[in-house]
Amino acid sequence: YSIVLKGNTIPVLGTFQEEKNRITFKPIIPFTSGKSYQILTNSKLISEFSIPVLNAVKPMVERIYPTSEKVPENLLKMYFVFSQPMQEVGNILDYISILNTNDKIQEDVFLKLESELWNKEHTILTLWLDPGRIKTDLIPNKEKGLPILSGNHYSLTVKKELKSAKGISMTADYVKNFEVTDRDNVKPKITSWKLTPPENNTKKALIIQFDEPLDALLLLETISINHKGEEIKGEFSISNNETVIHFKPNQNWQYGEYQIEVFSILEDLAGNNLNRLFDNNLNSDSNNSSSSLTKSISFIIK
Repeated sequence: YSIVLKGNTIPVLGTFQEEKNRITFKPIIPFTSGKSYQILTNSKLISEFSIPVLNAVKPMVERIYPTSEKVPENLLKMYFVFSQPMQEVGNILDYISILNTNDKIQEDVFLKLESELWNKEHTILTLWLDPGRIKTDLIPNKEKGLPILSGNHYSLTVKKELKSAKGISMTADYVKNFEVTDRDNVKPKITSWKLTPPENNTKKALIIQFDEPLDALLLLETISINHKGEEIKGEFSISNNETVIHFKPNQNWQYGEYQIEVFSILEDLAGNNLNRLFDNNLNSDSNNSSSSLTKSISFIIK
């Protein structure tokens, strides 16, 4: 047996399972809403079926991180956040393209992986710009150069044909335009963060401002607020193109000293973390590396 999209000859990928007098087919990718399919045996048509059009909300790209319209020349990765779970299509780069608007040339900037990098819910996709082209001492960099270049403008498009897990396409293409600035060869420094402490006996947010945009997903995973050895429960939110994070506690703040503890794996947009540079430059004063697991700063509520 085989199942094909009507008008096509390529079998739909999936598995057949025979149980008594019944044969069940489970496709790897869900059947598409509104499409018709044919069931074949020995290349002969035995039946047809159609998937009804679902009266459901269409998926959309909610945002792409970094959200800033300016990114460094050695940008390491991008996160694509969707409004609902999406299909895994085998080669996601068939649905995402980047145009160098300076030269009107389609660029091949993302690293091609065998497996797509989705979160557990299939709502966040991670795409890496080719690290081999970003590191200046590696052969891909010497042969192809950087994926994106300072001074150029680019237009990134997520094509509307990309479908949700329910087989529903987006309403329209999603386009993000951005400009590339100079290379970032400086590690983030927690000591340069500016703090706005909240008032005592309130649930007002603690505000932390950074001196550069940081990795959005890592920001939400690497920072904790502690008081007297206990972690304060609450909710983090990011704003200002990933240069500000707000922490709102579940319970009112109390007098005393608090510690902001940060795992050193927190990165900026170029992959430089709190311990070391992503692309080590032996001649740079900023190459001093560390092996500490965490770093911390404190604030006082009076």
